[in-house]
Amino acid sequence: MPTLLAAEGGLTDVNIATVIWAWVAFGVTFLVLRKVAWPMLAKKMEEREVRIAEGLKKAEEAEKRAQELMTKQEQILDEARKEAGKLIADSRSAGENVKKDLLTAAQKELSDERERAKKEIGLERAKAVEELKRATVELTLEAAARILKREMRDEDHKRLAREVIEEVAARR
Repeated sequence: MPTLLAAEGGLTDVNIATVIWAWVAFGVTFLVLRKVAWPMLAKKMEEREVRIAEGLKKAEEAEKRAQELMTKQEQILDEARKEAGKLIADSRSAGENVKKDLLTAAQKELSDERERAKKEIGLERAKAVEELKRATVELTLEAAARILKREMRDEDHKRLAREVIEEVAARR
């Protein structure tokens, strides 16, 4: 049985029939591939290229939207910070107003209490003066009755009391 290498020549010898059959096989394969496989491959490559381009476009749009959202969030945060600062300032101002109102109310209440105390003291003083006048009249009448050693009538008591009161009031 002859081997391929042992057949009529060496490995480097060219056999024309083999070369022709190789070219025919190559040509047929080339035509089949050109008609069937390459159009499908080209179509798949174009579809893939379109998908990649669309993906890149969508990624750019998503990045742009993300950038816009980040800008909006920063604006919202700045507005929230400003609003919080304003609320704090308003709260402080309201607290100061409440403090002033409470202080004013306490001062007014203290002033009213002083006035009421002065009135009460005045009333008590007037009562004490009246009591003192009455006691003075009674003592004077008692002393006069003892001096005179006689009993005085009601009219005499009243007249004498009035005179004493008028005399005491005139001294002041």
